[in-house]
Amino acid sequence: MRMIKLATAMAAMSLPLAVQAAPTVAVNFASSLALPPAPLNNFFAELTAAGFNRYASTGATLVLSEAATITFYFMGSESGFSDTFTAGTVSRTETSTLENHFLNPILIGEQSYSAGTLAGLFRFTSSGGVTANIGHDGFAIFLKPNQTTGQGFTELYFGYDDQINNADDNHDDFIVRAVITAVPEPGTWAMLLSGFALVGSLLRRRRQSNGVTVLA
Repeated sequence: MRMIKLATAMAAMSLPLAVQAAPTVAVNFASSLALPPAPLNNFFAELTAAGFNRYASTGATLVLSEAATITFYFMGSESGFSDTFTAGTVSRTETSTLENHFLNPILIGEQSYSAGTLAGLFRFTSSGGVTANIGHDGFAIFLKPNQTTGQGFTELYFGYDDQINNADDNHDDFIVRAVITAVPEPGTWAMLLSGFALVGSLLRRRRQSNGVTVLA
């Protein structure tokens, strides 16, 4: 009985190791602008409700603190140019001139990334507008009210302005939510699985010693 308790404790101790320190993406920017209200930005109410009232664009950078998985969601779009968001093998194109999915975000997909800059890895494109990558004036990174440069976050919102030279400069043509989560290290999973395997082995031996036949 003592051995079973010990093995169970070992397995329990390995569980916290499976949860790595949460990786973050630092948003670096020299300046920011106030989010334009509706009707300039059709999702002003939704973005401010989510805690975003500003944005950074030209020259902004995103830096991942450690290896992570980023899951992307399509939140909404207001465009007539068949705009598309792409991140590696993950891609989504709008299907109508106005879509609002803030209440029920649409999963686009997920990608794994190494620590470091994410420059060039996220891209907005358009059939009738300009392409925008991180740091381009058409690629907005929405900011919280008191957010300062260099702060790291586990959730971000991006916006696209496919006609940046027009007067509307609203970055509501395609909006994406990105959620950053840890990638468990192989050694952590091995420790976790070995702990449970040990518990199972001891339980089988205990049953056999009590006259119970256990089929493998």
